[in-house]
Amino acid sequence: MKHYVFVGVAVAYLALVRWLRYKRANRIASPFAEGRRPLSSMTTQEAFGIMTQLQSLEFPYAMNKARSVSLLKAGGIPTMSKLFAVTGQNNVRNAGRRAVDTEILLRESQTQPRDSERYMDAVARMNYLHARYRKAGKILDMDLLHTLGDGALEILHVIDNEEWRKLNNVEKCAVGVFHYNLGEDLKIPFTPLKSFELGWQDGLHFITELIEWTKRYEKEVARPTATGDLYVRVYVDSAAKNMSKGVTALLRQVVGSDLDDTMRTSLCIEAPGPFVSVLLSTIRNTRKMLLRYLMLPRPKLFAYQSVASTPNSEGLYNFSHGGFQPWYVQPGFWSIWSPGAVFLRMFGARKPGSKGNKYKPTGYDLKTIGPPPQEGKGLEDMRATVEFMKGRGVDDRPFAGIKHREFIGLQEQR
Repeated sequence: MKHYVFVGVAVAYLALVRWLRYKRANRIASPFAEGRRPLSSMTTQEAFGIMTQLQSLEFPYAMNKARSVSLLKAGGIPTMSKLFAVTGQNNVRNAGRRAVDTEILLRESQTQPRDSERYMDAVARMNYLHARYRKAGKILDMDLLHTLGDGALEILHVIDNEEWRKLNNVEKCAVGVFHYNLGEDLKIPFTPLKSFELGWQDGLHFITELIEWTKRYEKEVARPTATGDLYVRVYVDSAAKNMSKGVTALLRQVVGSDLDDTMRTSLCIEAPGPFVSVLLSTIRNTRKMLLRYLMLPRPKLFAYQSVASTPNSEGLYNFSHGGFQPWYVQPGFWSIWSPGAVFLRMFGARKPGSKGNKYKPTGYDLKTIGPPPQEGKGLEDMRATVEFMKGRGVDDRPFAGIKHREFIGLQEQR
């Protein structure tokens, strides 16, 4: 009888997991199911709500990984890796902060409503930091479109390949609406895309063309260069600098497993060997099975927080995801003694709060974040950008009846 009870409870639990696991995905898709509404009617607010669920509840691991991989791939574009080298930020001393600053700005733009002050500040800061390099021709419009496209590409790629389920078309459409809006706010022209003149049917149509163009662009321009090799040595090899050469070689193969042949060649990084490939595949498939069949979905009570929801007592924001260099991480019991923090320190990571104020434990300000030479600069330019965005309002349905998008005054705004 005990065995029957155990089997009954196990079957009931598995059935509960199956029902709850897909409940959120079904709820996301339901407004557009069976032709109730066309995808073109998806609003900016709806797209943001779906993106929030993907990041905080459904796939926080995949969304974080997608961001990291797309940032790494930026170094595989020769013009970008050359710029990173000449600005003096692509070295072991500066790279840690540059990577965290970039990730914070992306997280802020991805997790805040488009009409919020934080979103506008993050976008205005990115526009200011890019402006002089765009004006000098050191950052090309196509490089920025590639970076935008890679962000979308990796979200779809990582989730579809590594998560317990694939994205449905409604979720892909939401990712497309978000990247369309972000591209406009970052003043990135969409002119290279096939349907630019006629417009896109919906966010799904847009993201499909953006990803197709991104892949073609990589094949056209990605080439192995000394600056691309340096980029990997700074951002990947330096993470294992206190370990043996074998650990570094393993780390490079793990990173290489997330790239295709084009970007691996461009970044001068090795493809994973048979052992590493089998190991990673086993880990990935085991995780998929556990999440899909045995783990209950993450409840809202334990929603993952990409960025702090409120400022600290100093009016700044702390970052809670410390890496090898704990930039903007406030010292505390969990930030110092959590399993992840202890594990990283075994490989040479700094403890939050170490070296006084070097890693700015008081937090970051979106109006001043960036490389030390740019700290505190650009406030007037940013204020003008924010005022423009406030006056413009939010395009509620960016693909409803769209035929053509003129980038009026784009050259004057740069």
